[in-house]
Amino acid sequence: MERRTGGGRKPVKEIHLSTGKSRKGPSSIHISSNHSSSVRRDIQTVISTARSYTGTPYQLGGTTRIGMDCSGLLCTSYQAIDVQLPRTSNEQSNFGPAISPAELQAGDLVFFSSSQSAYNITHVGMVTEVKGQNDVWFIHASTSLGVKEDNLFSPYYQKIFVKAVRPSI
Repeated sequence: MERRTGGGRKPVKEIHLSTGKSRKGPSSIHISSNHSSSVRRDIQTVISTARSYTGTPYQLGGTTRIGMDCSGLLCTSYQAIDVQLPRTSNEQSNFGPAISPAELQAGDLVFFSSSQSAYNITHVGMVTEVKGQNDVWFIHASTSLGVKEDNLFSPYYQKIFVKAVRPSI
């Protein structure tokens, strides 16, 4: 993964120390960072970019508004935050730690196989919204309907789902 940091800015951390001498309780150290909020902003940028392609027709190898394929949609969307994803869905399936469906968050990548084989990844999408336990929406480039969002827990996608990963950004 390659990411440009833009001017060398680093997340700001605040450290609060408590000596335990006050009546408020025992000694403690509290560390907070704006890193998680900047990651959330980055993921929202990626999702907004992906959604801007909604309705774009499917084109094998496509990465433009003229035509888009599933892995090209994710490469193009993550480029909005200067993250370079591998080009194929199979390579993207190794771009971060595997997570369970119960852990899914916006920005996670979900992978599918038309042959139901974990070794033959044929499709990828990105989680856009988690509304509930069985209500997880992802955006992808469908071969028949182009770029669109679907529920991961619909019977069709559950049948071909292989795995999910969380990109390390």
